[in-house]
Amino acid sequence: MTAQRSSAEHLPSVHQLKVGLEGMKPPVWRRLVVPSDVTLGSLHDVIQVAFGWQDIHLHAFEDRMGGRYAPPEDLDIPVFDEEEAVLADVLPRTGDRMDYTYDFGDDRLHRITVEGVRPAEGGEGECAVCTGGRRAMPPAEDLGGGWGLAELLERYADGEHPSPAPVRRGGEEWVGYEGLHDEVLAGLYEEGFDPAAFDPAELTRSLAQVPMRRAAVPRARRRGRRAERKAPQGTYRCECGEFHSLPGGAVPLADGDGMGEEASPAGLFDAADVRLPAVRLPGEAELAHTVREVPAFMAAVQLGHWCGGGRELTPKGLLRPKLARQAVEEAELWRLDSEEWGDPEQRAARLAKIRSAADMEPLDLPWEWALNCGFIDVDGNRAHAGAELPNEDDDAALLAAWQEAVAGAVTELALIFPALDGPLGELAPLRELTDAAPPLVFLMLLAAYGLPDGEWVDAADFLTDGLSGLAEGLARQLVSALLADQYHDIAGTLELFGAAERDGQDPRADDAVLTLLFDGGGQGMLPADRFRLTALGRSGLRALLVTAGIPAPVIGSLARADARELLAALPSYPAEADAAAEVAGWLAARSAADAAVQVVDACDGTEPADALRRLEAPRILAAVLDADLTGRAKTVLRKAAVSQITGCAHAAASMLRRIDEPAEGEAAWGLEWMLVDGALPFAAAGEQALRDRLLAGPGDGRRPLDQLAERADELWRAGHPHTGEVLGALTDAVRPLDKALAKRLRKAAFKAGSAK
Repeated sequence: MTAQRSSAEHLPSVHQLKVGLEGMKPPVWRRLVVPSDVTLGSLHDVIQVAFGWQDIHLHAFEDRMGGRYAPPEDLDIPVFDEEEAVLADVLPRTGDRMDYTYDFGDDRLHRITVEGVRPAEGGEGECAVCTGGRRAMPPAEDLGGGWGLAELLERYADGEHPSPAPVRRGGEEWVGYEGLHDEVLAGLYEEGFDPAAFDPAELTRSLAQVPMRRAAVPRARRRGRRAERKAPQGTYRCECGEFHSLPGGAVPLADGDGMGEEASPAGLFDAADVRLPAVRLPGEAELAHTVREVPAFMAAVQLGHWCGGGRELTPKGLLRPKLARQAVEEAELWRLDSEEWGDPEQRAARLAKIRSAADMEPLDLPWEWALNCGFIDVDGNRAHAGAELPNEDDDAALLAAWQEAVAGAVTELALIFPALDGPLGELAPLRELTDAAPPLVFLMLLAAYGLPDGEWVDAADFLTDGLSGLAEGLARQLVSALLADQYHDIAGTLELFGAAERDGQDPRADDAVLTLLFDGGGQGMLPADRFRLTALGRSGLRALLVTAGIPAPVIGSLARADARELLAALPSYPAEADAAAEVAGWLAARSAADAAVQVVDACDGTEPADALRRLEAPRILAAVLDADLTGRAKTVLRKAAVSQITGCAHAAASMLRRIDEPAEGEAAWGLEWMLVDGALPFAAAGEQALRDRLLAGPGDGRRPLDQLAERADELWRAGHPHTGEVLGALTDAVRPLDKALAKRLRKAAFKAGSAK
């Protein structure tokens, strides 16, 4: 009997989306009905028309898992190709959400929510349709973030007319305005702009001109492809092609309570108060030059080019012996071990005796790497140059291919604790122990990442410290042996990649587990050498960290970053001069008013990470005010201070108090909120971190502890959502320093709890 499909399977479906422009009061949003099978690239075109954008800036979508979608050629980080991503695949269900950011300078954030998925009705499914919305959009390109647009609309609502000025050039004269804001404002009066007016039918007529692009076929999964989906935050791509959660135990074993729970790297960093320092990296050209001097990697690249249009393989997937000999010679694979294979006559004689490519030593490693990196694709009985094979003369392509290869090696070898093979793997207690064990070798790589140039990590000392919570005995010896094997695997691989250097290698640890089981073990199981990353290795590890969503700033690289990224990165800068130079470079790329808007916008939220950004905001805003010749930045702060937007208003009001120009009405926020907020991230980091923060401060200025003592009795009124927990943490941190103050804080904590 022939299986019959339901006719419903052939009916096209549509997604009803609500797209809102974040940060706008009153809110600005559009309700759009679009075909479910359109690409995200096509949805980008729809949003551009729906909000009146001109598509002259970069953009990206981001789903709830941290996966980003954009044109791959536009961004310098791995992204999903938006033209290969289908709306129905990314947002399959009602209630699903994702973000769309347009213009990474102004950070126009749009929140996309699926309100419904249903079969297409008459007239639907061929183009996008607007069925509702609120508020019209003025021409808003390059006006700054949400504050810039809000300021423009407020000036328009107040009836403020810009002052025109005559402009003369080349014998011609016309009327001009001071800055883009004034020019746009004058245009609004000329057209009689009504911000409250919005006509869905008019927008639908415009959307009818937007072509709907459908993805023809599903995206092919191939390991290492640049246009493929990058691993969403907290995951990695396995050899099977799927995404799996990263283990999160990259912390010392905790007080014998087990080996730690799984967590994403970013979440783990927050929990352990780990912050990667900002590092210096050579330029792209210098790094690419170093890649060209890595023999093993370049052998894989050269082998891929040698395969060119195709080379014949045996039924076992190996090169024919004659072709294998040619590869060794013509791709110069023998250079991997020139001492052993460098003499031409001896090489020719040795190669002639070998009857299988599997036994051809110079070919083995380059062939494996070329396949794993996508430099060679196998189709049937032929090997071709792979889609990921870089042009050797293209610095960017060569460096990106190397970084992706080393990131894959690190993920595979360092983030997963070695598994027990054979009969030992059947022992449940041992299996539970190793399954829960933290990837200490990966944490060692992170320690090496942040070291000053020329310094080393002592492998044995580092791993011993990581095992401090595990009692002496067979379990500890077993974990030590597994760590020793893992360390030697990853360190050796990174050396071959030119990513690491070792000093004092331990020749006894070829297989520490076997040594332990058959010869006994003990304190000498861990590696007795030193380890450090090269500049090239640091760049490769950074590529992996950034892909996993972990901030890894490079000094001098944030001029085009958004304010949120800049604020999050500044605490990691090793020197104040470096941080100041980064801020100066960032300010040079935008006007003072736009900078003020973007910094204030980035101060929203009430969680510890948000509070950390607010702590860094004053240093940028102070530089903004120093550079502000028009007074517009100060105007932005005054309006923000009374906006009642949590976080943004507090940061603006605090800055105005610092310059002794408090905004009208800012006292409603008070100092208590900011005191609680300033303690929040340190309270989350632990009692000692909070105590150190309270005692820190300028030599001739007031410490946070002094400010706390002045207002302790009123802190319960702060209105901060974390008031109770912060006051409790402050009580514990202050008790060894000032018992009377601790008592006052405890009373305030009790009042805060009673006031809920």
